[in-house]
Amino acid sequence: MTEFKSLKSVSHGDAVTLSSQARDPFVCDWHANALHVFDDFERHDPLLLRATTSLDRAEQLMHSAKVRYACVVNNNEQIIGLVALREFHSRHAMQVSQSTQLPWAELTVGDLMRKLDELPQAEYKQLQKARIGDAAATLKSAGRDFLLVFESGSIRGVVSSLRIAQVTGESVNIYHSASTFAEIISAVNHSHLND
Repeated sequence: MTEFKSLKSVSHGDAVTLSSQARDPFVCDWHANALHVFDDFERHDPLLLRATTSLDRAEQLMHSAKVRYACVVNNNEQIIGLVALREFHSRHAMQVSQSTQLPWAELTVGDLMRKLDELPQAEYKQLQKARIGDAAATLKSAGRDFLLVFESGSIRGVVSSLRIAQVTGESVNIYHSASTFAEIISAVNHSHLND
C-alpha cells in the first residue's frame, strides 16, 4: 500500500446537489454518438440460441437472461439470424403457426428469426462516426428493428430500436416491410389483421 497516496478530503457542506450527469446518465438525444445505443458483443456476450430451440424454451432462457433478443446459431455455432422476444406471441408467430400447420409449442426460433441478409448491416468504423439519429434512420429506411454491426468480417454487435427508445426516451417509428415473397403473400392474405 505504500505506492498509493490518500486523497485530500474536501468538505462541500452538509447538503449538496446531484450532478446532472449522475441523475440521468443514459438519456441521450438523436445527435449523440451512436455508440450509446450499441450492444457491443466484445463487452457483453449475446445470448445464443440454436435455430432448433423451441419458442417456449427460448422464452424461458431470454427471460432468465433478461434480454429482449438473441442471436440464432446453426450447428456450427455460426450466427445466422436474430430473434426478438416480442415476436414470440405476435401476429407473425400466429401466421407462421397457421401456414406451417404447427401448434405454437412446436415452432422454433428458426421459424421466427430474421436472417442476417434481411437485416441492415454497417461497419463498426461507420458507427463510431454516426449519430443515434443516423442509426434510427437506417432502421426506419430498412423497416427492421436491428442493425448488425460488423468489424473485420465478424459481427461486433447490434443496434436495436428498443435500445434507441430506452436511451433517448423516443421510439423509432418503423414500418415493417415484407422482404420475402412468402411475407408479401402472407401480408396480402392477412391484410385485415394489420394495423
